[in-house]
Amino acid sequence: MASSSIDPRVRLSIELALTGTNASNTLLAKQEEAGRALGMTGAEMDMARRGSSFDFETSIAISLALNACQETHQRALRAGLSEEASAEIERISQACRSPIMILC
Repeated sequence: MASSSIDPRVRLSIELALTGTNASNTLLAKQEEAGRALGMTGAEMDMARRGSSFDFETSIAISLALNACQETHQRALRAGLSEEASAEIERISQACRSPIMILC
């Protein structure tokens, strides 16, 4: 298995943003447990569920995951995300979303 170019806290923040509060109670509890194990506060997890973060780089990653298009991809690269991390975030986003295509 290839290692991830995304920090586990950022990855969970992306998952929280993509599932928001629409996840099942079981998934919400698992996310909460995973966040606590990673040292995330309740406020950090709540912020991620609302599609943002207190951390700039995490906010950029969440933004890309929520709106994966060429414009946000370029913005993420200019903000310092690597091409590898950006591509991985876009794959995560695509895997978590319905087949409906959203254009910028």
